[in-house]
Amino acid sequence: MPKTILLVSRDENLQNMRARVLEGVGYRTIKTGSLTSAVQLSSHCQMSIIGHTFTPEEQDDFIDRVHEGNPSVFVLCLRLGLTQPRALLTAVADCFAAQPGGSRICILGESNVIAWPKRAS
Repeated sequence: MPKTILLVSRDENLQNMRARVLEGVGYRTIKTGSLTSAVQLSSHCQMSIIGHTFTPEEQDDFIDRVHEGNPSVFVLCLRLGLTQPRALLTAVADCFAAQPGGSRICILGESNVIAWPKRAS
């Protein structure tokens, strides 16, 4: 069964592009532009990807709210709008490959290097 990824972004064009990239390799996607609905929808997904259109503070708040109800959900925070498709797919695969008990939070930043912090900021 394919993994389901929630895409959270205020930029519908970028959100649709990310959905096409992820769906092209077999993931299912759900899209929303609202943090409130994203928190509710995250319980139906194995990962949430929150876009750069949300500030690091909003991303931190989202992580806290999601992990209150389901600490096993991976959250990938994107810090740039034009993340290369290969970098996005690598980041998703790396998050899913994390060791049990490891961090469920990933950051894809300016250099496309993934950091594994406690929080998004």
